[in-house]
Amino acid sequence: MVSISLMGVMMVIFTTGVLQVYRAVNGVEALSASQSQLQTAFQRLDKEIRYATWISEPSVPIRDNRYVEFAYVEPAEQDPQTGQVVKPPQAMCGQLRLDLNRGVLQLVRWTPGSPPAEGRPGETLASEIAVDDLLEDRPSGTAKAPFVLQPAGSRDLYDGSGRRASGADFTPDFHRLELHLTSSVGAGEHARTSNLDVAFTALNTSRETPAANVCAEGRPQSEGRPSP
Repeated sequence: MVSISLMGVMMVIFTTGVLQVYRAVNGVEALSASQSQLQTAFQRLDKEIRYATWISEPSVPIRDNRYVEFAYVEPAEQDPQTGQVVKPPQAMCGQLRLDLNRGVLQLVRWTPGSPPAEGRPGETLASEIAVDDLLEDRPSGTAKAPFVLQPAGSRDLYDGSGRRASGADFTPDFHRLELHLTSSVGAGEHARTSNLDVAFTALNTSRETPAANVCAEGRPQSEGRPSP
């Protein structure tokens, strides 16, 4: 009986240790997956937004989606052997679409004049984005709007934490697009979250960049028609 009791105590200790290791491993894996999601989105958007020539004012929720559009120019393609241009520079439109039902951030592209149909699948940049508070025009609680435009010439220039990035007299010469995203992976005690709070500077914009652009055509209206 004594041996059986001791064996029972040892098994309880062993099982508890195994469960703690299991929880720790699951937590680390969930956190790694969460961080990987946002890192991938950051790397892609740093390249996309850096060379944008125009950025739209981000939308409020439209049928459970949030949008922001931008314009850019695809560089010319040259034949690697002859050096001849085989494809001239091409003006393009891009759109970031955050699906508030599925928690998916997608990138949609099109040539000006050929806007995508609403709901057309795009390239997934990140999934498992926390969206519970983003269905409101103004997010509740501590949540921030996922897309925030800082126009060139604006004095309301903030870093990702909500503090002023520079002195009170500073005004930026380029448009900037803030992204505030939270990735949530796992459930219950294994759930882990990571935050992305970053501002991308569009180096091909200026204080003279017009507010209107053809790429605004890609945003749906409340009636389901593309914007004019």
